[in-house]
Amino acid sequence: MQKNIKIKVALAGNPNSGKSTIFNSLTGSNQHVGNYPGITVEKKEGSKSYKGYDINFVDLPGMYSLSAFSDDEAVARDFLIKEKPDIVIDTIDTTNLERNLYLFTQLTELSVPIIMVLNMVDILRSQGKVINKKAMSDLLGVPVITTVASRKIGIDDILDSIVSLFENKKLKNQIRAKVDFGDVIKEQTDKLEDLISKNPTLSIFPERWLAIEFLDNGLSILELISETNNESEILTQLKKSKEHIKEHFGEKADKEIVDRRYGFAKSIVKTVVKKTGQDKVDITGIIDSFVLNKYLGIPIFILVMYVIFKFTTFADPMANLFGLLFKWIGGVVVSLLPICPVRSLIVDGIIGGVGGVLGFFPMMLFMFFAIAFFEDSGYMARAAFVMDKVMSRFGLHGKSFLPLMLSTNGCAVTGILSTRTLDSKRDRLITMFIAPFMICGAKLTVFTLIIDTFFHAKYKTDIMVVMYFLSIAIALGIAKLLSSTVLKGDAAYFVIELPPYHIPTIKGLLLKMWERGTLYVRKAGTTIVFASILIWVIFAYPKAPINENLSKNEQVALQAQYSFAGRAGKILEPFFKPIGMDGNRAVALIAGFAAKEVIVSTLGTIYAIEDGSGENLPLKEKIANDKDWSALKGITFLIFCLIYIPCVVSVIVFFKETGSSYKWLALLVIGSTASAWIVSFIVFQIGTLLKY
Repeated sequence: MQKNIKIKVALAGNPNSGKSTIFNSLTGSNQHVGNYPGITVEKKEGSKSYKGYDINFVDLPGMYSLSAFSDDEAVARDFLIKEKPDIVIDTIDTTNLERNLYLFTQLTELSVPIIMVLNMVDILRSQGKVINKKAMSDLLGVPVITTVASRKIGIDDILDSIVSLFENKKLKNQIRAKVDFGDVIKEQTDKLEDLISKNPTLSIFPERWLAIEFLDNGLSILELISETNNESEILTQLKKSKEHIKEHFGEKADKEIVDRRYGFAKSIVKTVVKKTGQDKVDITGIIDSFVLNKYLGIPIFILVMYVIFKFTTFADPMANLFGLLFKWIGGVVVSLLPICPVRSLIVDGIIGGVGGVLGFFPMMLFMFFAIAFFEDSGYMARAAFVMDKVMSRFGLHGKSFLPLMLSTNGCAVTGILSTRTLDSKRDRLITMFIAPFMICGAKLTVFTLIIDTFFHAKYKTDIMVVMYFLSIAIALGIAKLLSSTVLKGDAAYFVIELPPYHIPTIKGLLLKMWERGTLYVRKAGTTIVFASILIWVIFAYPKAPINENLSKNEQVALQAQYSFAGRAGKILEPFFKPIGMDGNRAVALIAGFAAKEVIVSTLGTIYAIEDGSGENLPLKEKIANDKDWSALKGITFLIFCLIYIPCVVSVIVFFKETGSSYKWLALLVIGSTASAWIVSFIVFQIGTLLKY
C-alpha cells in the first residue's frame, strides 16, 4: 500500500490572531504538546490526512516580527529558517490588519510559499468593513483565504489551498508584492548580501532577509557572526551602510526600514479594505467602556474571579462520586487481600494518597475550563491592562500579571518561565520571586480540602476568593519590599494588545481543559504515587513492639509515634506548635516540597494508617473528626502552605532562570519559609486571643 506524501506546514501569526484555534480545527485530537529541544518554549504539532497527503502542522509561538526580541520569536524564526517548512500559513487578525501585515512583509523575504489566512472576518464585518480577498491575492501573489476560526468557517478551504499550492510548483514563487526599500537601502543591502554569500556560517539564512535584519538591528550581530572568517569585514560594511542611510534620510536605518514596512502594509489596507456603508455597533468598544473603566475595571475583575471559583463548585457531585469510587476500590482490595504489609501499602499508601488528590480532579477540570473561556474570549488581556496601574504602585510591570495568572491557572513553573517576555532583568526577578505565592493548581487541592472540611457549602466560594486575593496581596507586598530594597528601580513601560472579544469554541475550551487536566493526572500517576509510597514507608516502619494490653486504636497510635515520621514530627513539633500544627502536619508540609498535591496525599496516608476502624472514610471526614483540627488551624495551615518554600521543580527552574544564582535562591527559600511562619504565627495567635 502506497504511503501518503508528507507536507510540513508551519502556522505563523501575531498573538491573539486565532492561529491556535485554526490549528485545533485543522488537527482535532491528533496533536501533541512538548518543548523545543533545550528550550522551555511550548511546541505544538498535529497531523491531518487529506486527499492522499499526510499534512504535519506546527503551531509556532505567536510573534510580531522575525526580529526575535523574545525567546518565542527566536524559536519561531529559527524554525522557519532552519526547518524549511513546505508551506507557511500566515494567520492575520483582520481587525488589526495593518499591524499583522508587518510580519507578512518579513515572511516574503524568506522565499517560502505562503498562504494568507484572514481570520475574524465576521468581527470586521460587524465593524462595517469587508476585505476584497481576490484583489488582495492578485496584489500580493499568494492564496488568500477568509475564515471564522471559532466557527470552523474556511478550514476546508485552507486544506484545499495547501494541497493546491504544494502540487502547483508555479504558484510557489508567485509572491509579487514585497516592500520597496528604495535604491539607497537596496544599494547597501546588495553590499551586505555579497559578503553574506561568501560566508559559509551564514549560508543557512536567506541573504536578502539577513542583510535587512542586520540594518534593522533585529539580530545580535556579534553573536551571529562571531565565528565567521570575515567578521570584521561584515561589521565594517554594516557600520558604513548605517551611516550612509542616516546621512541620506536623516533617520537611523532601523527606523527607516520599519517605516517602509508599515507604509507597505498601510497601502495594502487602503486598497483592499472597503466600508460596507452601514454603521455597525462596535461590541468590543462597548464592553471595554465598562471593563476598562477606571472605577469598574477592578470590581469586574473580582467578579470574574468569583465566577471562575463559583463555577468549580458545580463539580462537587462528580467529586463526591470520585470519593465513593476510591472508597469502593479500597474496600475491594481489603476484601481480596489478607492483613499484610502489601494490603496496607495499596489501601493506606497508594489509594489513600493518590485517591485524596484525584478526588479533586473534577474540580480542576471545571477550573481549567472556566479560565480557558476567559482567556480565549479576550478578557484576560484586559485584566492585565486593568491591573497594570495597581501593580505599578508595587514596583511591578503590567506584564507581570500574565505570569501570575499562569501560575494561578496551572503551575508556578509556567509562571516563572513566562517571565522571559519581560524585557527588564529587574522586572523578571521580582516577578519570578512572587509567582510561587499564587494559588496554583497544586495548592488548589489543599485549599479545596480544608475549605470543604471546615466551612459551610454556601461560603466555600467566598472563602476561596478571599484566599485568592490574599495571595495577590502577599505577592504585591513582597514585590514592594523587593523593589524598595534589593531590586530598586523603575518598571518598564507597559504595552499590551487588546484583541477583539469573541465567543470561544467548545472544542477549543475542551482541548485546553483536557491538556491541562492530563498533566494533573500524569503527576498523580508519577510523583504522587512515589511520594505516597515513601510516606507510607516512613509511617509504617520501624514497627512498634506489640503490646497485648493496648487496644487496636492505641496500638495504631503507638505505631505512628514509633515510626520514622512520628519521630521526625516530634522533633519538628516545637517549631510548628506556635502556629497551631502538630508533627503530622509538619511532615505533610515537608513532603509538599516534592509537589504541593503531595500534602493532600500525605494527609490521606497518615489518616489511613492511623485509622484503626477500617471504615475508609473520605479524608475530609477524617480531618473533621480529628479534635486537634479547627477552622482557625485550617486557615493557618492554608496560609503557611500558600507562602512557604515552592515545590522542588519551581525552585530548580527559578535557580536556572536567575542564572544559577545561589544568592537569589537562598533569598527565595529562606525568605518564603520565614515569611510563612511569621504570618501564620500572627494569624493563629490573634485568632486564639479572639477565641475563634
